Amino acid sequence: MRRKDREVLGDENIVKIIEQCTTCHIAMVDDADAGMPYVIPMSFGYSLKDGVLELYFHCAHVGKKLDCILKNPNIAFSMCVENRIEIHEDVYCKSGRFYASVVGQGKAEIVEDVAEKCRGLSLLMERQAAGASQSMQAAPHKFEFTPAQAAAVTVLKITSTNYTGKAKSE
Repeated sequence: MRRKDREVLGDENIVKIIEQCTTCHIAMVDDADAGMPYVIPMSFGYSLKDGVLELYFHCAHVGKKLDCILKNPNIAFSMCVENRIEIHEDVYCKSGRFYASVVGQGKAEIVEDVAEKCRGLSLLMERQAAGASQSMQAAPHKFEFTPAQAAAVTVLKITSTNYTGKAKSE
């Protein structure tokens, strides 16, 4: 990272950023389109333990992202919290946005294990509900999925040990 003064260290600090994010963009290679990059924003759930970040997503049983991942499971991801913009009237080049982000690379896989699918869906739903509860002052809710519910969707998991946090704080 070039700007070491903005580097966010420690998984506990990475979690603080992730907890503020509602969307994760995943990028993959689209072999069907001459190896062009393909990026898509997705809702996500996550687990971060002992330096291993697991991101969970759900999708239909067929589609472009699955085709891409089945051909090449290497992906990149990015999530960001955008905060206030600061404008410097005297020197415009000093203007900028305060932000925090987590980016990385990893391997994507389709989760086949039913228990892990249910866990991934629970993490995803809890993450989404946390965003809703912040605006509604609601208590956290625990979501549990049945095997039949999990069978209705495909669950993707990205495993990464190569991620970084960065922030420009006020």
